[in-house]
Amino acid sequence: MPTTRITNEDHRLLQNLAAQTGKQHQEIIHEALDTYQRETLLDEINAGFERLKSDGKAWRAESEERKLWERTILDGDD
Repeated sequence: MPTTRITNEDHRLLQNLAAQTGKQHQEIIHEALDTYQRETLLDEINAGFERLKSDGKAWRAESEERKLWERTILDGDD
């Protein structure tokens, strides 16, 4: 099994979280990494939308495409 060094402060935090939650260290680390990965993905998505919004022409094209897709949802065909 791979090992990773962490600071003493982080180890104390991990021990406190384990005591509070009753979870194993590995589970806490996994949940933290999963949350971090999701947050990073959302940050990247948000940054992409900001870049898109800053380009007026591209943003209008995206908005028009979204309107087309919304119409297909409302047409009742599955």
